[in-house]
Amino acid sequence: MSRTLRLRHAAAPLLLAVVLALTGCSDEASPETANEGDRNSNANEVSAAGVSFEAPQGWESLDPKDADIPDDEAAALADGLGLTPEQLDQTISGVDLFLVDGEGPQDGFLSNINVLAQQGALPDDGALESQFAAIGAEVLEVSHADTGAGDAAVVEYTLSVGDRTIEGVSYLVDLDDEIVTVTVSTPDRAQADEIAATIGDTLAEAS
Repeated sequence: MSRTLRLRHAAAPLLLAVVLALTGCSDEASPETANEGDRNSNANEVSAAGVSFEAPQGWESLDPKDADIPDDEAAALADGLGLTPEQLDQTISGVDLFLVDGEGPQDGFLSNINVLAQQGALPDDGALESQFAAIGAEVLEVSHADTGAGDAAVVEYTLSVGDRTIEGVSYLVDLDDEIVTVTVSTPDRAQADEIAATIGDTLAEAS
């Protein structure tokens, strides 16, 4: 498997964190309330790509294509990741669900949860760590969790982009010949861990 495919397979959700950090989360990207099919207003349950989980109250859906960056920055980012600009755009636009903190950016970064399904098999722990490191993340721990959607690899990481530090956790679930990745990214480690714990506790196959 090529480096490009490995990056898109396991670490692609981190691209959104990089993009949002570079854009500074401008107010031009206006969140919209998730539609009725995506959110249960009472339990704040969301579903996408064959899984469901509980998201924080007040978080809202956003079209990831709204998080645009200038062409020259996109080209430089894509080149640094071993991707073409077209592959980078495809990754961003191919996200199945993108939720953002309805209270807006913290320290210039918009906390978010994204869900991405990709064809393929789940890499082993060593490969996951290498793939996340290849995109510039410092992997804190790779573990496994027994969730309602099945066994999930859990990658806790820190990602530095310019002068910003992004704290994140990704759940990767092998589901019907697809890897469904649920990633939370925030500027605060405690917040990322708290949201991730709720996702792990409530993660299940969508009915």
